[in-house]
Formats: sequence, structure tokens, C-alpha cells
Amino acid sequence: MVGLPRASLVVHYAEIGTKGNNRSYFENLLERNLLEKLAPIGGFKVELRDQRLLVSNHDDPEALQGAVAVLREVFGVAWLAKVVVCSLDYEGVKSAAVDELSLLRDGSNASTFRVTAKRANKSYELSSQQMAVRLGDDLKKATGMEVDLSNPQATIFVDILSDRVLLHTSKERGPGGLPVGVTGKVVHLLSGGIDSPVAAWLMMKRGCDLLKTLSMFGIGGGRLILVPFTDYQVATVDLHPEYEPIVFRHFMRIVAEKLAHRVGAIATSTGDNLGQVASQTLYNLACIDAGASMPTLRPVVGYDKSEIVKLAETIGTYEDSIADYKDCCSIVSRHPKTRMNVEDVLAASLRYDFPALAEKTLAQAGVMKFDANEQSIWVEPLEAAPRVKGQS
Repeated sequence: MVGLPRASLVVHYAEIGTKGNNRSYFENLLERNLLEKLAPIGGFKVELRDQRLLVSNHDDPEALQGAVAVLREVFGVAWLAKVVVCSLDYEGVKSAAVDELSLLRDGSNASTFRVTAKRANKSYELSSQQMAVRLGDDLKKATGMEVDLSNPQATIFVDILSDRVLLHTSKERGPGGLPVGVTGKVVHLLSGGIDSPVAAWLMMKRGCDLLKTLSMFGIGGGRLILVPFTDYQVATVDLHPEYEPIVFRHFMRIVAEKLAHRVGAIATSTGDNLGQVASQTLYNLACIDAGASMPTLRPVVGYDKSEIVKLAETIGTYEDSIADYKDCCSIVSRHPKTRMNVEDVLAASLRYDFPALAEKTLAQAGVMKFDANEQSIWVEPLEAAPRVKGQS
């Protein structure tokens, strides 16, 4: 085992494996994201081997637990495990497996086990099935435990790679999906409700770069752009009450698109859920999107409320979302129509000159940034942020 790391994790992906000739691009991006998340801990190396990502630290085996805690939140990770690294020699594998199973038996009083083997190295002397049977027999003799293939109290996983064998006894699930950054930038309209943060999380899961809670799933911390809507309220003081919030949502979309062009994003996204409230009927969504210059993505559009709540609880945004707070949509909403006409919305946009009003609004915007590693928050003017070349 000379040269093999003592402290290691194995990271498996799922969906990336279906990407054919483009798989290496997804793998390399996931490797980059893992390294960036591990940087504050320090001392880690990530290498791609046999469609697995191996995370190692020669200096500090104890740092692995901290690595597990951050890597299980990285999109693209299907599951990960702390592993014992062995050479390809069967006797070494057997010895390490006896030690691991004995620890499990003594720690949990387990009396039954099974061996699950997977061979990426097709030239290895034993097939996956042969390894499972042979190692199972040897472990039974060494530990006195019984083999149970249907409902074992302990499982030894054996991963046979091209240059090493990995053993582990438990797995941590990751969020799956695609690595953040693989599908481009999206500007997400984040509200204080339950649906919008969940929608942002789902967009990140699909590989988009999108606060504090959501930033743990992304790369490089979080950035929230705060846009005041006082000028909109003043300008539209005579707007018919029934036209809100659809006209306001239409205006927000124009602001978001102008911002997206500025930061180099190619789409916007929202937490809209079809038919859940008056502003989210199919007719009203069409009014909001009328004249759009880029796609509006709605990842929770077909979810029911219970599914969204369950996801919010899982990712940790639910308690903040149900706190007593009225966001801008609630403030401008009075008696919304469920079936607005596109012509009326576009007429309002023309009457109040929404493109110019959006520019005025963005001139007063600020950027709230959050560093997940430093646990710090600060705000700076949006105008201080660099523009993407060629965009307005």
C-alpha cells in the first residue's frame, strides 16, 4: 500500500454517467466544485479514477468527517463514503475487511452480514460475484457471523478499481443532480415564501449558478441582489387594483431580465406553482411572460404544496419561509384578477414606461453577498459590480 492515501473518501455520481462523450466535462466540473468546497478545510486532493472521484488527505485522517459534512451538500454527488484503501492483493483486502466487520459487530452487536462487490477493473483475478462469495466465506470463518443476503445487519462494500480496492460499510447520500455551473447562469426571483427558495434549490440542482441556507449548496458563497420598488409604487399609484399583482410581476420580470443581461445570465427563474394563487393561473403567467427576451424557468410549477413543503424542510428553508414577513408581492396585491388580458398588461407597461422605470430601479439596487466559509454578510451597490462585456 505504499503511496496509497490513508484517509480517503469515494464520491459517486449518477446522472453524469449518462452524458456519453460529454461526461468528462461534467466530471471535471464536479471535481473543481469538490475542491472549492474543501479548500477551507485544506490538505485534500481529488482525483478521478474509474468513474469515481477519490478524495484523500495524507496528513489528517480526522479531517475526513468535516469533508463528508460539506461534500454531501454538493450538487452532482449521488453518494459518498469513507473508505479503507487496500492494494489489489486479496490477502490485504481480506485482512482489512475482517477488521472493518469486527468493528461493526462489536459496535452494534450485528450477527449477520453480506458482501457486495463491484469490479471496475475487469482484469482483476476475481469477478464481482467471485469476490463476494470468497470474501464472505473468509469473513464468516474469521468473525463467526452468519451470511444473510436478504436482510443483513451489516454490509461490507468492496470496490475493485484499476490500482486499488476500496472497502466501506456505510454511505452518505448527496443531493444528486448536476454540478453547479454546468448549464449556465440564471437570475432567480427570490421571495420570502416557501416555494421560491425551493425553486432556487432545484435550479441549482440542475447545474445553474444562482441566503445563507442556500449558499451551502453552491460554490463560492451566495449573492442576493436587493431591488427597491418604491419608484414602481409611486409611478403606478393610479393603477386599477384588479391589475395587481400581475402588472407588478410583469415589471419584476423586466427588471430581472435587464439584470440577467448585465450579469451574463441566459434565463430567469421563479417559484411559481400553477394555480396555487391568483397570480399563478395559466392566463396570468402568460401575461407576466408577455414580451419576454429570455426563458422563465419554473421548477416547482407541477408540484403540489405538500411536496414543496417537504423539500423546504429537507433543505432547511422552511422555518425562515413561514416567519411573519410580508414581501413586496403581498404588499402590492389587493384584489388580483385570475384571468388578466395580455393586451391590458402590455398597455400598462407602455403607459408607465417599464423599461425606463426598470433602469431607474436597478440604479438603486444593492448586492448582498454572503461568504459561507467566513459566515459574513455585506452589501455593496450594484453599480459597483462589473458588467458583462457587450451587455446592458
